Amino acid sequence: MVQDKKYRFIVNEDFHNWHLQLYLHKITHHRAAVTGVKVVTTCDVFISSSHDKSICLWSLDDYTLLNSMQMNSPVLRIDVSWDSVFLLAHCDDNGLYVRTLATGKELHTLKGHKSKVRTLHIARDSQRAVVGCEDTRALIYDMLSGRLIRSMPPNPGPVTALYAMDNDDFLITVGGNKITFYSFRNEELYVHPYSHNQRKKRSVKRNAQSQRSPSTSLPPITCFDVSRDSQLVAIASGKHVHIMQINTPQYQTTLDGHSAPVSSVCFAPNGEFLTTGSDDRAVHVWSLAMGSISNTFRGHVAPICCVIVLMDSRRVLSSDRDGYLYVWMAQGGNLLQTIQGPGRRLSATNNMKFAISTNCDNTLKIWSLTREDEKYSVAHSDEITCFTITADSLYIITGSRDMSLKVWQATGGKLAQVLVGHSDAVTCASVSITNKTQVISGSKDTNLILWDLHTGDEIHTLAGHLGAIIGVKVSADGSTAVSGSDDKTLIVWETKRGLALTSLQLHVPFPRFDISMDCSRILVQLVDSFNLPVICLHNTPAQYIKLPTYSAPARDVEDLRPQGPKRQMKRLLKKEVSLDTYTWQKKYGHLTSSVMMAQVDERLKRRFSVSASMEEISKIAEMKTITSQTNLGPEQAALAQSQHFDQLEALWNKRSPPRRRHNAGLSRQTSLVEDRLESSDDDEYHDERTDHFAAGRGGHF
Repeated sequence: MVQDKKYRFIVNEDFHNWHLQLYLHKITHHRAAVTGVKVVTTCDVFISSSHDKSICLWSLDDYTLLNSMQMNSPVLRIDVSWDSVFLLAHCDDNGLYVRTLATGKELHTLKGHKSKVRTLHIARDSQRAVVGCEDTRALIYDMLSGRLIRSMPPNPGPVTALYAMDNDDFLITVGGNKITFYSFRNEELYVHPYSHNQRKKRSVKRNAQSQRSPSTSLPPITCFDVSRDSQLVAIASGKHVHIMQINTPQYQTTLDGHSAPVSSVCFAPNGEFLTTGSDDRAVHVWSLAMGSISNTFRGHVAPICCVIVLMDSRRVLSSDRDGYLYVWMAQGGNLLQTIQGPGRRLSATNNMKFAISTNCDNTLKIWSLTREDEKYSVAHSDEITCFTITADSLYIITGSRDMSLKVWQATGGKLAQVLVGHSDAVTCASVSITNKTQVISGSKDTNLILWDLHTGDEIHTLAGHLGAIIGVKVSADGSTAVSGSDDKTLIVWETKRGLALTSLQLHVPFPRFDISMDCSRILVQLVDSFNLPVICLHNTPAQYIKLPTYSAPARDVEDLRPQGPKRQMKRLLKKEVSLDTYTWQKKYGHLTSSVMMAQVDERLKRRFSVSASMEEISKIAEMKTITSQTNLGPEQAALAQSQHFDQLEALWNKRSPPRRRHNAGLSRQTSLVEDRLESSDDDEYHDERTDHFAAGRGGHF
C-alpha cells in the first residue's frame, strides 16, 4: 500500500493468479517469481524485482516501464532510500549492490558480512543501510562510501527483521525470541572501525555527543514522575530535570537550577507546576508554562529525601535526611507545619488530612495535617517494605518482611485487616482508583496475590515470574495490572480472571517502573542508564478514566495551618440533690401558686424527684399497718409503730439507693454560698424528720 492509499499491489509467484478484487492494471512483464515491490516516497514510481535477475521501474500514472536493471543473479530482496536516490539489492549470490535509482548505475558492492543475509533496511536519513545476517549480527553500512560503520551485538538467533524509527532515534532488531532496541541517532561516526586515526575518532565522537538529545549526554536517571493526566513525565538526571511527552516521545524542556543531584520530583495535581528536591537542600517550584523557577523553599538543613504536592495544589510536603518534614505553601513558601519523624518514604491521603511516612523500619507514622497533637504509629514485627493508600483515604495498606500485609484505618490508626498468604517478604502493593475493595501485592516468593480488602480473602494468585517481584502497578479502573521482577521481565495481567496477557523481556535489570492510567504506556527506569524506555501496549482491558479536578477553596494561609492541641472541656457540675414530694412542697411550694400547682401533672412532679416519695412508700404497707394496729394494746402498738418506721426506712433505702459518682475525675464546682445553703437545707430537713419520728414514737408510749 502506498502512502496516498490509492494503489494496492498483490503479487504471487507466477504474477498472474490474482484474487477476485477490483484492480486497475495487471503487469505481466517478469518471467519468474516476483520477490519484492517498493514504492518511492513521491508515489509516482514503483520498483519490482524478480528471480529473472531483473529490477524494473514502473510509472504509476500509465503503468509503463521506465527502466530495467539486469543483475548477475536472481534478486531476493530490495529497498529504496527515502530521498529516492539509492537502490539496495540483495541477490542470490549473497551480494549487496548499491545502485542509483534513476539510471541504474552500480555505485558500491557492500562487503563485510560473513554469513547469509536475511533482511535489509535503509534508514530515514538515506545515508545508512542496515543488514541482518544469519550469524545473529546486524551490520550498518555507509551508503555514500560503501564502508562498514558498525557491527551490532549478537542476538539470540538469526536477525530476521529490521526497522528504524521515523526520526532514526532507535533501531529495532528481531533475532531469535528477542526484540532489541538500539540507539540509532546519526552519530556521524563514519570512520572505519579499524582506523588508526584516534584523534579523528575522538573529535567526531565529541561532535556527535553535542548533537544528541539531552537524555543521552547526562548521568543515569535518579527518579521520575508521571503527571496526573498521564501526558507528561519528569526525568531527573544529575542536576537536570527533563520534561518529556509520553505519547510522542519528545523532550519538551530542560530545567536547570540545582547545584547538586536531584533526588525527588513531583507534579502538581492541577498540572501547572513541578516540584524538585535536591541534595543542595533546596526545593524548587517550576512553572511548566514558563519553564522557570517560580518559588524556592530553603527551610531544610539536610539533603532532600522526598517531595509531594497535596491535592489542592497549594501545599507542598517535603522531608530531609535529618528527619524533619515541612508543610509549606507552593506560592510564597510560607511554612505551615513542622514535623519531626521518619521521612525516607512519604505520602499523603487524597483528602489532605494525613501524611504517612516511614524509614523502612518496623514502624509507620500517621501525621495529622489538620491538628498538631493528632498522630498515630502502626507497626509490624519486621521491617516495613512498602505501603499504599486507598483512593478514598480510608485505609493504609502496609507490607512487611514478616510476609504479611496489614490494613489500617487512616483515622485512628486501628488495625482493620491482616492479609496472610505469601511465603516470603512482601515487596510491593498497589490499589486502583475506582475499585476500592481490592489490593494486589507482590513478594519475594515470585508470586502476586489479589486480595479482597474487607474480607481478607485471596481472589487470585498470579504466578509467572522467575524472580522476586520488585513492583506492581494497577490501572485506574482496576482491570489491568503490570508487574516487574528481578528476572528482567514485565508481565501484564488481567485482574478479573487472573490471567497473564503478555510478557516483556528486557536486557538489563530495572529498579522501578510506572504506567499510565489506562495502562497504554509503561515507563521503565533501567539500572545505571540515562534512557527511559516507553513501552506502548495495545488492546488491554483497561479504560481511560478522567480523574476529577480538585478546586481548592479560597482560604487564607492562616486557615491552612493546623489547629493547636485540644483543650479539655471544663463542665460546671451542679450539686445533685434528691428531693421527695415532702421536701419539694416544703422548700419550693411557696414559689408556685395553688392554681398553678393544681395544673401540674403528677409525672411532672416526679421529674424533679430522683428518689421515690416517702408518701408513696408509706402507701405500700398502709393497709397492713391499719389492720394490725386495730387489735393491739398501747405498748404493742408503740412497738409496732417503731417497727413500721424501721420498715419504711429500709424500704426507702432499697428503692432509692444513694447515687454513685460515675466519673471520679470530674470535680464538683459550686459556690461556697450554694454549698452552705444546700447543707443547711439538708440539716433542717434531717432535724424535721428526726422530730417527726420522735413524736410518732412518743405518741404510742
